[in-house]
Amino acid sequence: MNFFGESPQSFGVLFLLKGALIIPREWREAVDEIEAQGGPVLVIGAPGSGKTTFCLYLTGRCCRAGRRVAWIDADPGQPIIGPPAVISLTLYVEASDLLKRKNPLIMSFIGNTSPVGRLLEMVSGLQKLYALAVSLTPDLVLINTCGLVDGGAARELKFHEIDMLSPRYVIALQKVNEVEHLLAPHSHRAGLLIRRLPISPDAKVSTREARQAVREQRLKEYFRGADFQEIALHDVGVHGPGLGTGERLGFRDINKLSKILHGIVIHAELSADRLFVLVEGDYAEDELFTAKEEYKVREITVLMRSEIDYLLVGLNNDRNLCLSLGILRSIDLKELSLRVITPLRDVSEVRHISLGSLRVSPAGGELGLV
Repeated sequence: MNFFGESPQSFGVLFLLKGALIIPREWREAVDEIEAQGGPVLVIGAPGSGKTTFCLYLTGRCCRAGRRVAWIDADPGQPIIGPPAVISLTLYVEASDLLKRKNPLIMSFIGNTSPVGRLLEMVSGLQKLYALAVSLTPDLVLINTCGLVDGGAARELKFHEIDMLSPRYVIALQKVNEVEHLLAPHSHRAGLLIRRLPISPDAKVSTREARQAVREQRLKEYFRGADFQEIALHDVGVHGPGLGTGERLGFRDINKLSKILHGIVIHAELSADRLFVLVEGDYAEDELFTAKEEYKVREITVLMRSEIDYLLVGLNNDRNLCLSLGILRSIDLKELSLRVITPLRDVSEVRHISLGSLRVSPAGGELGLV
């Protein structure tokens, strides 16, 4: 069966599981050019513009011609490869592989389904995945970016994605000019070819509720069959608001902080620049300055125990690449260990734990941000 057949007319037809999609003539011409010139190729566009459809078409054409495509899925909100809240890398060799969901070769933890507030994680993760993609010696590296195109975060993210990766092609999918503000800073960049293409005629903009429902279903599938694992804090490095990065304070300081904050402090750590406090229930936020003055720190971070319950975490290896997602359920403050729900059966290779900003249930439901 020819999964990526084309008609002799000005349109190609992309056969997917959901049926045939119309491929505009401009897309075909762009893919012809990319096949002749090579990549890397970075694709940008608003939600529903057809970014993934274009990537599928390009990848199918390349695979059908015997070329290998390293696909970086840089959309933590509506991924096609890995679960939400990560960015992923996989390798396509056969066009038929596009008809089923392919597991990622490697992931980088973002910690939320939106890049807003996680831009450093996005840029750092993309840099690592790109280096790994190149090491696979593919015929083409393809980066499918997220649909964030408006606002300051979008401008910063897209600027640094293009600046860092220096792709040969930026494919800009737009109805009129909705991504021109993202392209303008690169208009005189040496070696960059910008191709402005119409959106897919089959493109449909999903509602925010519909996109959330898709994410929750993907998370539900990911955590199906997951089980509890215990991870000792002394076996891992922790990246987050301060947990595991300072000297643990004793009973006297815990009692003092409880009085200052008018709450129940259950754990506290002091480092050179930060005081990290974990509380049970409410506390007096207007007394944080008093605590900062008392402990002579520039920052104080206070988390309620309820805020870290069901917190999404990345279980990462010694290169800080994500082995698996986890859901934090409890912290044993006596033994200093974390109890997480994860599909990862062997946690012996976990060397870093990254705390996200999204809380989720094992059934996939999004419970809010921290």
